Amino acid sequence: MRKETLIEIILANTGGLFAAIGLCMINIVEWNMYNVGLVLLIVGIISILAIIPVYIKNHKKVKIKPKKILIRVVAFLLAVFIGIGISQIIAKQNIILGIIIWIIGLIVSILSYPIYQYFKKEKLKLLKTTFGTIGCILILIGMCMTFLEVEVLKFYGTIIGLSGVICMIIFAILNKKANGDCYYVDLRFVVLIITEFIGGFLTVYGIIKVYETDAIIGTNCSDFTIGLLSCIIGFFICALILPIYIYLKTNNIFDKELKIDLKNKENVYPFRNIIMLFFIYGFIGWIIEFSFFGATNGIFANRGFLHLPILPIYGFGGAAVTLVFSKNQKNVFIKSALMVSVLEYFTSYVMEKAFNLRWWDYTTNPLNINGRVCMLNSTMFGFGGYIMAKFVSPYVNMKLNTKSKTAIRVINTILLTIIIADFSYTIFHPNTGLGITYNV
Repeated sequence: MRKETLIEIILANTGGLFAAIGLCMINIVEWNMYNVGLVLLIVGIISILAIIPVYIKNHKKVKIKPKKILIRVVAFLLAVFIGIGISQIIAKQNIILGIIIWIIGLIVSILSYPIYQYFKKEKLKLLKTTFGTIGCILILIGMCMTFLEVEVLKFYGTIIGLSGVICMIIFAILNKKANGDCYYVDLRFVVLIITEFIGGFLTVYGIIKVYETDAIIGTNCSDFTIGLLSCIIGFFICALILPIYIYLKTNNIFDKELKIDLKNKENVYPFRNIIMLFFIYGFIGWIIEFSFFGATNGIFANRGFLHLPILPIYGFGGAAVTLVFSKNQKNVFIKSALMVSVLEYFTSYVMEKAFNLRWWDYTTNPLNINGRVCMLNSTMFGFGGYIMAKFVSPYVNMKLNTKSKTAIRVINTILLTIIIADFSYTIFHPNTGLGITYNV
């Protein structure tokens, strides 16, 4: 893919999204944002028209290619679908229909360009990338929806999240090499996944922010404006990152792959590295809880039992999965889901009996057991365990083995001392409050 072609794609995607969002803002009376919608529509049309001089400069003369025209028209119509879905949600007319239309439009919009390229070259790679991308977005949307205090959204969020997990499993299968012993992770795809998570997070956060705005638009619309901007930025990120990835791929930019030995015959985890993994996974878990709960509930609280920014249950779960599957990595997905779910249930039970409080409650989530575990989270634990055991832990272990053993032990000692002190204090003064604990 040439640089000029990438610019054409960016102009087409951004122009289509601007025009679609503008049209929806013009036609949804509840928004009372006709002028803003008109400006966005004009900007979108200008972006689309700007493709013509770029194309002429690139190809010297205009050639009518029905496939490209068709894919642009389809992408625009699907962008309108996204706008209609969002407007249904925001206007609170038919939230379920809006979610369905929005999800379909978002997925097919992302798929439109890979489908076009699929018939040209790199079929397997594009198919793999597509499943991975969509899987990440669906998981993120599903998880965010289950955090909302709306029962019907929790049900649909579970379905969407599980669909995302299925997409990621298909991605893992497609990513497996013929010999079955190794995975080759394209580091550009890692950047792609992280960026898609950011785009999806901004999109969902924006939708929730706008949906929960009860003020009349035009008098007190700061939350509405923030939410709408977040939606637009999130959409752009989701729509543009895949073409950019393909551009980097086809031009061999940052061409580097990470080889992961699935059998881990020589991957021995020293105790010092296991302790370090506990802190790494515990901190990552805290960031996830802080971000997701804050975005979906509007309360950015210090989630977890301890006062420090760390969730021990994530740390113990990650370290346990790493140890259990360090050698034998058969049925990692199922075993991880069961193992971590048992840990989560047991921890919830013990903490409730000790403090008469809950630090998480899935009572309103579909397919839950006494509100302590639920199907979507257990499935996510399985998926997370798979990623940790096969990719993250081996890579981190390899990097830690290149560092000073003494330095790692000193860092572990300091962190353990701090967390033990925090735990001793928390036993008598647990971390509680709005957005942190639930009454039994």
